[in-house]
Amino acid sequence: MAFYRSKSFSMVFLAMATLLVLTGQAHGRRSLRSGRRSIGGDICRRADYPAVCRAAVKGQTNPYGATQAAVKQLISSTAAAKKAASKAGGRAAQVLGVCRENYDDALSSLRTSLGNMRAHDKGSFNSYVSAALTDYVTCDDAFSEMGLRSPLQKTNTRLRQMASNALYLATLWR
Repeated sequence: MAFYRSKSFSMVFLAMATLLVLTGQAHGRRSLRSGRRSIGGDICRRADYPAVCRAAVKGQTNPYGATQAAVKQLISSTAAAKKAASKAGGRAAQVLGVCRENYDDALSSLRTSLGNMRAHDKGSFNSYVSAALTDYVTCDDAFSEMGLRSPLQKTNTRLRQMASNALYLATLWR
């Protein structure tokens, strides 16, 4: 039952994350050239987590390609997190089941976001990546509600950082 209450928190978090992304897009990030052309320099320099961003985009200099690389890396990392959640047991087994479901939801959202990119639907892209970000938060919240420390906390933090960077990179393409 406590898991269901965390869904309402997650929806509020999703709404706030989307609002923050849209607000950031409106404040000064439009001056960079975007689309499929290279913007030169370090595309990740203004990301929330530049080092994580650079590792995901692997030298891409055009915003569209960098965003696509970031989402593909996020899909790979989410799949690895789901696999890790399947290996644990004990008291945390029930909560890990919640995490596996959330990772499944995140994977579905991220795959859909790639389709949104191909359709140049930035609004839907932002919504689906934000939904994945919320899934990572929900996993940690499930442990918190049970009074347990999440064995996936570091993993989920990294996944949230990667999703945040993907949302940033999307502000650079038109």
